[in-house]
Amino acid sequence: MNFYQFSEENLRRCTAPNGFNHPLEGWSLSDWMVATLGELGEASNVLKKLNRVRDGIPGNSESPEELRAALADELADTLIYLDLFAQAAKIDLPAAVRSKFDRTSRKIGYNPEKTK
Repeated sequence: MNFYQFSEENLRRCTAPNGFNHPLEGWSLSDWMVATLGELGEASNVLKKLNRVRDGIPGNSESPEELRAALADELADTLIYLDLFAQAAKIDLPAAVRSKFDRTSRKIGYNPEKTK
C-alpha cells in the first residue's frame, strides 16, 4: 500500500458508520493537532520507560520488547492522526513531505546518487 492508498483508507475508516463515524470537518484543525500531539505524547511516555531500561532504573511493568511494540503502536497512531490532520487542512502530505525533503537535501548538498 502506498501512502495515498493509506490516506484514502484512513479517511474512509474515520468517516464510515462502521468505523469512527466522525466527519473530517467535525473537528477544527486545532482539534486534529491536539489529537496528533496526544499520540506523540503517549510515544514520549513509552520512550521515557525505554530510557529507564537503558539507564538501569527500575519501575517499568512492561518488558523492553513490550515497550518497543508499544512505541511502534504510538508512532503509528501519531501518523494516522497526522494524516487526518493534513487532510482536514487540505494538505497533500506525501507531496509536502517529498518537496520539503528534496529542498532540505539540496540545501545540505545531499545527493542520493553519491551514497550508492
